[in-house]
Amino acid sequence: MTQPPAVGALQSRNSFKASGSLLAEYSPTRSSQSMTGKPQSSNGASEVQRSSLSASQSPTSLTPPTSGPLLGRTSLPPPTLKLEIGHSSQAGNRYAGVNQDYVAVQEMYAAGELPRNGQQTYIITIADGHGILGDKSASFAGKALTRHIYSGPLRNKVLSKLSSDEVVKEMKAAFKKAHNAANAIYDTPPRTVTYPSASGSKKLANYTLCDGQGGAKVYRSAANEKMLECGCTCTAAVIQGTCLCIADVGDSQAVLGSDEGTGFKGQVVTMRHHCLNPEELERIKTQHSGTTRALEDGYIQVFEGPWAGYELSVTRALGHKNMEAYGVSDDPYVTMIQLDEEKHRCLVIASDGVWDVMTPDEVVRFVMDYHMEGKTAAVAAEALVNHVIQLGYATEEGEQDNTSAIVVFFRPYGTSQRMILSASQI
Repeated sequence: MTQPPAVGALQSRNSFKASGSLLAEYSPTRSSQSMTGKPQSSNGASEVQRSSLSASQSPTSLTPPTSGPLLGRTSLPPPTLKLEIGHSSQAGNRYAGVNQDYVAVQEMYAAGELPRNGQQTYIITIADGHGILGDKSASFAGKALTRHIYSGPLRNKVLSKLSSDEVVKEMKAAFKKAHNAANAIYDTPPRTVTYPSASGSKKLANYTLCDGQGGAKVYRSAANEKMLECGCTCTAAVIQGTCLCIADVGDSQAVLGSDEGTGFKGQVVTMRHHCLNPEELERIKTQHSGTTRALEDGYIQVFEGPWAGYELSVTRALGHKNMEAYGVSDDPYVTMIQLDEEKHRCLVIASDGVWDVMTPDEVVRFVMDYHMEGKTAAVAAEALVNHVIQLGYATEEGEQDNTSAIVVFFRPYGTSQRMILSASQI
């Protein structure tokens, strides 16, 4: 399988994000129910989901499938790894305090629902919105992706017993559902939107939906105009026991942290989709050379047709309905990893706001410092995001992108822990 490219350092011209975060604490012996804490941000909505989704928690009613043998937890062999999961998200100051990141962690099974010889399965998602409706793109896509994995063919299955082709097929199907959900925004866009008054502005303005040239929809404020074009990056992980499946489009990234004996190292397990990636550069040149060019910083730029002049930082994303003809693909990079109980210690999934200012090794060492001090994954995630925000503020530009991170600590079974999950509304 193709190896992920080296980490690039791209500044985002079109990235624009939103969502808050909530923290909740769980004991594995508690009954299955949703618990929420106080939001850290007023932008967007986030909450924790410990077990099944319900109609009251999402626009679409979802009933878990009942096929397959189901037994209570006491009949199962003990898992070999415990997970501790936490997340944090902050808006930064690049987009007038608006955050378009979407973060979710979802347990697949409630108490008593675990499949025979199975273990709890965790669905983890970060989506990073682009464009004037990027927050909605990220939210719609993230929810649709999680729903598909939660209720689809992977439910009641032992991932380690499936072929890689079966898992890849379902992850790609989930991303297609998410892509279609993000594009549904174009059918009924909101009439008014609050958005930065100009590129790089720290002030917000009210925009109204209008008809533009050639029938295109645009949002106009008193002094500015924005095309109706939006989408999001997405990185999703499914974890069951020592089986890890990762899929992504765009430039959010997942890094697996290992104990190498002499220190902690970070291994990139996703693909960053931009034109600094040689494979993506070749795809754009081969398939879309008549309409799209690659810029030196990895962006793509449309130079023909009604969207001439439009630039985007990624070559793969969900949504971006108008950009599909110019090379923006929704097909994810998917990989499966068997976790090593003696070696692997953490997984960090984060938006590009983190990876633009820190390397994978730096991030892994940062969160593992907290782990070694006995701190929770939630504390480590919040500390990481705070640190990254301050790094951005300390630059010459004095600004930082929306920044979100999910931290997963892997503990050999038998060690003491608290299960901490943080999730967005599903």
